[in-house]
Order: sequence, then structure tokens, then C-alpha cells
Amino acid sequence: MKKILQLVVFVVFMAAACTAEMTPVEMASPEEGQTIADVETLAIGKPLYTSKEGYPTQEEYVGILNDMGAKVLKNRIVTYDTVAKGIRQKTGKDVYALDRIPAAKIFKDNVMDFADAYLVSTVTMSKRTVLFFDVYRAGTNERLYGYELILDNEDKDDVKTYSEMVEKFYKHFISVQESQKKEKEKADRKAQKEREKAEHAKK
Repeated sequence: MKKILQLVVFVVFMAAACTAEMTPVEMASPEEGQTIADVETLAIGKPLYTSKEGYPTQEEYVGILNDMGAKVLKNRIVTYDTVAKGIRQKTGKDVYALDRIPAAKIFKDNVMDFADAYLVSTVTMSKRTVLFFDVYRAGTNERLYGYELILDNEDKDDVKTYSEMVEKFYKHFISVQESQKKEKEKADRKAQKEREKAEHAKK
């Protein structure tokens, strides 16, 4: 009987382990001392993404970032195209015609005219595909928040999978925002009560 119970426990453990391995790993890393609570508009920066044969193209990945952003953040998202057009109208420079590094610099120098912060996503492909999402303050380029998703080996590197992962990022971004807003409101109420208490003590 004892051996049977041990076998059952082993089978349950292995099933749980297999399930865990088949689940994408996610990690968030808000920057200490920074906040995204005040980010009302988020611009999409050009991702660091080099496609492989059979994988979504860079244009498709940019489209995913735009589409999922619009789905989750609604009108709070500012597409790369919108920023690029605005920069061309303002400066006469076309970021599409430039190499990645000078284009990125011009984008960073001007994005504050269009959004509070901007997103740069990086995709690495080795044994497991990893999607990084880093949010920076427009104007200062300070990193505010990071999020990482490691795909399972069983996940297909296609538009559907990437769309699901990008949507997961945006939803987590909103969740962190709401949490930080509540924390700030709580801190503000506490500070107000302390000020009122101090004023009352003076009387």
C-alpha cells in the first residue's frame, strides 16, 4: 500500500512538473524609486528584433505591439508610425530611412512630444525564445519598468503566440500601474492626515 501511495505521489509530482515546464516563465522588474503610475500615454519604440525564416517579420512584430497595445491600453498607445510621422513633420528627418542607432537617438530625442513614456521590446532566440519589454521615461530615458517572458519549447514562434505574450505584458503593465496608484493614494492620505494632525496640535 505504501509503495502504491509513493507511486501516486510521484506521478502527481511529475505531472505538475511537466505542466510547469510547459508554461511560459514571466518576470517583472520595476525600477526602484521609479513609477509608472503617472504614465498616461505609451509610445512604441522600434523593437530589437531580428527575424528568422518561418518566424514573424519585424514589421509583423511591430504590428503586434501596436495592435495589442491598442486592444489593452486603448487610446493611450502611440504607435511607432505616429511618432515617426510627427518627427518628420517637426524635424524633416525620416527615421525609417536611417540606420537603427541614429534612428533610435532621434526617436528618444523627440518622443516626449508624443507620449509620457516609451516601450522598447527585445526578442532573443536560442534554445527558448525570450521577449523583453522595457519602459522608459520620455525625455530623460530613465528605465521605469521591465518585464520578461520566456516561452516554452512547445510554444510556436508565430504571430498568435507572440500576440498572446505581448497582450500578457500590457495587462501586467496595467496591473502594476493600478497597484502603484493605490499605493500613492494611500501614502497621500496618510501624509494629509499627518499634516492635519500637526496643524491641530499647533492650535
